[in-house]
Amino acid sequence: MRIIIISLLLSFVVKSDSFKILCIFPYNGRSHHIFYSSLVEELANKGHDVTVINYHPLKKLPNLRQIFLENEENVSDNRNIEDYMKGMSNDLLRAYDNAQSLKYLAYTNCRKLISNPEVQEMIKYRKFYDVAVVEQFMTDCGLAIAYKLDAPTVGITAHTLMPWTYSRLGAPNNAAYVHNHYFGSGTTPNILNRLKSAFINFSMNIFYKYFIQATDQEMVNELYPDVPSLEEIGKNMSLIMLNQYFPLTGPRLHGPNVIEIGGMQINEDAQIIDKDLRKFLDTSDTEVVYLSFGTVATNFPPNVIDEIKSLIAKCKLRFIWKTDISDWSPPGNAFLRKWMPQVSVLCHPKVMAFITHSGMLSTSEAIHCGVPVVSVPLFGDQFANGFFAVENGLGVTVDLTMFNSDALENALSKILQDKFQKRAKLLSQLWRDRPLSAMNTAIYWIEYVAKHKTDVNIKPPTVDLPFYEFFTLDPVFIFSSIIVLFLIAYSIVKIISLVRTLFCVTFIYFHRRICKNKKE
Repeated sequence: MRIIIISLLLSFVVKSDSFKILCIFPYNGRSHHIFYSSLVEELANKGHDVTVINYHPLKKLPNLRQIFLENEENVSDNRNIEDYMKGMSNDLLRAYDNAQSLKYLAYTNCRKLISNPEVQEMIKYRKFYDVAVVEQFMTDCGLAIAYKLDAPTVGITAHTLMPWTYSRLGAPNNAAYVHNHYFGSGTTPNILNRLKSAFINFSMNIFYKYFIQATDQEMVNELYPDVPSLEEIGKNMSLIMLNQYFPLTGPRLHGPNVIEIGGMQINEDAQIIDKDLRKFLDTSDTEVVYLSFGTVATNFPPNVIDEIKSLIAKCKLRFIWKTDISDWSPPGNAFLRKWMPQVSVLCHPKVMAFITHSGMLSTSEAIHCGVPVVSVPLFGDQFANGFFAVENGLGVTVDLTMFNSDALENALSKILQDKFQKRAKLLSQLWRDRPLSAMNTAIYWIEYVAKHKTDVNIKPPTVDLPFYEFFTLDPVFIFSSIIVLFLIAYSIVKIISLVRTLFCVTFIYFHRRICKNKKE
């Protein structure tokens, strides 16, 4: 009887700590889904009542409800690698190409989100949620849904901050030390990279405001005229959680409203290595190289595939390759599959190198497992992620436009050296050593906002400052004006004094001449 009473009491305690949580993820990229799904499922496992709006199915849990958006072929997930290679030689062209892709994705995903019948019904009946977790990527339409439901908002990204997100968080995006999202500028860029970074940031902010956010605002206001500026709603976010962590991405000047949860998707226990793969790993008498280009780009041109085959054939190393290739009989030193338990493979003691596209998920998993990388970035933030690895001594980069078996072999020979291996293990220790795990950190802050709601006040005052106050341009202008006025006044006085002196000298000169003439 006592056990029953205690169980009932505990059930009430659990119930009192559970919240109604709405998750809005309006981008259908597979890698983003992997990152967010780990959080959604863990929130449900914690006993929260979770509703998620997304494109991809999740585990069926009793307290997890899914609203599926109409899915279609993702422009990013199915582009041919040759399309990326055309603009790879120029950072500005690559940023422009990314902007055009984001514009299309933003329009498509916003339209699908706000026109979804279940979403419209949710808004019509003003369904209550303690907190809304909204993706901050290429569209702000998710913020409009949270606003209509009067839910405090937690932003989340599967990458580092986009250029246009800094201002709504009151965070500096200074090209002198903040990495650029679209190329490897690093934290100590030279003058050329600072100019390039500043230009790209300025251009992307303008492009987002007038070509993406303005379209979002128009679509939202057609259905819900009372929704205010999406940018102002964004500024009212309680906080944002980012897929980054300082051992990889470096220290940043962020306020307490920016939470780092880099590697949140990593769960070594969730992935099991099957018998055949484990045998291939355990029986290896040499280093094993893992090769994967993630979920985004699979349509490699034949010459790239041939170079990888050539690398495998001529190297004495063992290779595990995640690939869709089915018309090739690999040699005995290669193991090919369409899917791999990536974290478990990378954390196996025989795996000593990782050839990757440098997506943020793959890069964070590499540093988690202490495996050096050969980065072959393709698009988006992958160039910056690859540079993070280089800057921290985690790996080297190979340009896809110069991709060949010799370049890969040289890169592998470098990262298999003790210097890279020891550095990777050290970075892994720094990455893992946290007060809370990335997952528990994310859950803590979501529950914090759900519990305290509008009383949460951790936004820095810089969020509401106009740009001239944020950069203290007004005092600089005033001081500069005072100095300029002083210099002008000083110059005028000096000029008057000079004119006066010249006048006096001239007067005296002519006066003496006149007097001299009279005497004569």
